[in-house]
Amino acid sequence: MFKCNESDATSKGLQSIPGGEIQVPHCQIESVERLNLTPSGTPLYIRCKTFLVLKFIFRREPDANEVEKTLNRLSKPISIEEISALNYRPNSVHCLASQRSGWHVFDINIEYARFGVPNKEWIQSWLNQDYKLCPTYPKWLFVPSEATAEIVVGSAKFRSQGRLPALSFLYNPTGAAICRCSQPCVGITGSRSEFDEKMVSCIRMANRSGRNKIYIVDTRPKVNAMVNKAGGKGYEDVKNYVDVLYKSFPIQNIHVMRESMAKLRNTLEMAISPSAHLSGVEESGWLAHAKVVLNTAKFIAHAVSEEGYSVLIHCSDGWDRTAQTSSLSQILLDPYYRTLNGFQVLIEKEWLAFGHKFVDRCSLLCRNPDEISPIFLQFLDCVFQLQNQFPTHFEFNENYLVELYDMLTSGKFGTFLGNNEKDRNRQRLSDRTFSIWGYLWENINRFINPYFEHGAQINPDNTHVIHPSTEDRDLLLWTKMYCRYDLCCGAKTAIDIDVETSTEMKNVTDRLEKTAVDS
Repeated sequence: MFKCNESDATSKGLQSIPGGEIQVPHCQIESVERLNLTPSGTPLYIRCKTFLVLKFIFRREPDANEVEKTLNRLSKPISIEEISALNYRPNSVHCLASQRSGWHVFDINIEYARFGVPNKEWIQSWLNQDYKLCPTYPKWLFVPSEATAEIVVGSAKFRSQGRLPALSFLYNPTGAAICRCSQPCVGITGSRSEFDEKMVSCIRMANRSGRNKIYIVDTRPKVNAMVNKAGGKGYEDVKNYVDVLYKSFPIQNIHVMRESMAKLRNTLEMAISPSAHLSGVEESGWLAHAKVVLNTAKFIAHAVSEEGYSVLIHCSDGWDRTAQTSSLSQILLDPYYRTLNGFQVLIEKEWLAFGHKFVDRCSLLCRNPDEISPIFLQFLDCVFQLQNQFPTHFEFNENYLVELYDMLTSGKFGTFLGNNEKDRNRQRLSDRTFSIWGYLWENINRFINPYFEHGAQINPDNTHVIHPSTEDRDLLLWTKMYCRYDLCCGAKTAIDIDVETSTEMKNVTDRLEKTAVDS
């Protein structure tokens, strides 16, 4: 928690509380940088994951060194036990009960039953009950009824990280399914697995409409897939799979997305002319990447709803680009996922249950920096683009997306701690922490879209599918997320905090230590 002038904080859009304090959870600190000594003192820049920039000015350089060291330690916990979620308590009995109940938002059996599974074509598998088949998948999986245990286990052995093809969504109007998995372990020798080939055929034949083809959508650039093949993995050889249509989409990897966001932030934090600002946003490539993600989701939705073909999606390990495109295609197809309840269920299913690595990607713990990437933020950005184009089709507004991201990065809630379901169960997070969904429901009035129309969900062709444009002119920079602290276009606000005396310095460090315990 940092202290600054209350009127200054309010004018810059910061969350302020009585006494002029603004709240910045330690977990939201992305970097702390001490600059060279200036005539006014030693500057200390704090960049936050929420796109806030704070600047301390210390009269004494040793004081700056001490605060830098303290912040770096507090903002980089090495275990879940050090994250504030383990100590956070709501401020009322009502809030406490509500945030506990948020853990019951999602039940995988109820969600699959909503679109009619289990049924004749799809069954629930018990093979991952102990997470030994695939540690990063949910314990309950849904697979084709024709897929025997031998086929399921054999397919898992042939897929990276054991992430076998499993059902994500069934589109009842056509009977086509969206399934997800990871890349096959083909290698340069062209290894095959009869079980994996049978698994894909079982998915294809589970389409009750009788459509006899299936798309495999590889969300990686073809060159990336070829490089992975040299490393013992790769992509499917369609000659070995019956009636498979292979389609590749060039969504870049986590490293490219991380660099793209860094370029975007650098542009937005500079005081530059509007033309230079626009050029910098374009050169960052952030919107161009979002365009490819949305185009992939559009293709999947079209294949399922118009062509009636089932789709099997994968990237490399199936927990980043796969989660993005599977989720977005389902939002395009099913209006339920455009409601508050449905959106929460979608995130629980596609991101949490199927093992997106939130701890690593969002840097919730101090681990390998190469694993950090704004994959979930990019997904939220794509949802914002859909909201912007279809303002009456979403029950929630963009404030909901911003608050969801902020609360995720705050570390106050256990919902996103752990890289997969097995991790969260092992840590008993539902018993020891509170749910982000309960918190969001408490503040639901802030997130309701007043323009939402249930009737607007039905198109003239009597379907619920929405068809977004991905033309450059229709994709916008998400200013409410990235520019919320800006005074003007291209001039990022930095809150100046002078620390003049050693007494003030001690107050700063004492506060940092205290809030590490109390938060």
